[in-house]
Amino acid sequence: MSDPMTPKQWLKTRQASVRRELMLAVGVGLFGGLLLIVQAHYLGRIVNAVVIERHALHSVLPWLGMLLVVFAARFVVAWAVEEIAARAAVKIKVGLRDELYGRVTALGPTRLAAERSGELANTLVDGVEAMDAYFARYLPQMSLAALIPLAILAFVFPEDWVSGLILIITAPLIPFAMFLIGKGTEALNQKQWRKLARMSAHFLDMLQGITTLKLFNASRHEAEVIARISDDYRKATMSVLRVAFLSSLALEFFATVSIALVAVLIGFRLMWGDMDFQNGFFVLLLAPEFYLPLRNMGTYYHSRMEAIG
Repeated sequence: MSDPMTPKQWLKTRQASVRRELMLAVGVGLFGGLLLIVQAHYLGRIVNAVVIERHALHSVLPWLGMLLVVFAARFVVAWAVEEIAARAAVKIKVGLRDELYGRVTALGPTRLAAERSGELANTLVDGVEAMDAYFARYLPQMSLAALIPLAILAFVFPEDWVSGLILIITAPLIPFAMFLIGKGTEALNQKQWRKLARMSAHFLDMLQGITTLKLFNASRHEAEVIARISDDYRKATMSVLRVAFLSSLALEFFATVSIALVAVLIGFRLMWGDMDFQNGFFVLLLAPEFYLPLRNMGTYYHSRMEAIG
């Protein structure tokens, strides 16, 4: 007899049905990352021409036109990524709900009598909805967090190998911090989900038996039980939020320090005359964008934890 699948293995089996949509979302998202590099290039040229070389504004109008085109293209790309990923998530949720309803129907009322209706309803509604952010945001972002920084490095290194080296050295710190903090978040999310299921089940059972509770004058006691369960769920939620805020702080700290280091070194070399302003400004514009996909993945990592929970 084969061992039952773990939640992580089960989630991986679901990816196969939306692989095409996820690959398309990643491809469009990568194109958006390339547009970002083009945007930084034109911004660098425009600012260098107007501020440093003192060119008239009309001389950079073609570049400004190209910049507007890039802005519009990035807007369309961002919308397309959201739309494609959302369709993948909807496909997963519809299929999962069909399977769950089919399973519930196949079991019949006799087998389901032993289950708590509130817990079942919570699984069919909130449990399935927890899949949305995992498939629509986390999975595409996991690939983009590797592809977009690599694309940015390919353009940064020819312009400034020092900044490129800083980006390479500091980039692994963000996933490492996310992994360390995420190990504790997974257990907290599963604990929170169990408490939510327990609270939902108990509350629905109490509502279904409210007449009997009133007849036996036990409604006040059940209200106190509901209050105690709700307080336990509140504490579990606050524990998850504390870890989430801690992980966000760690990600922002590493990204901010790394960007500041790149900016300081570029500033010194500009002052010493070892670097052109246009090249330095171009690299400085790309430095925050290098860390942005990694920070987004850290944010969406909690969606993965929620789906596993």
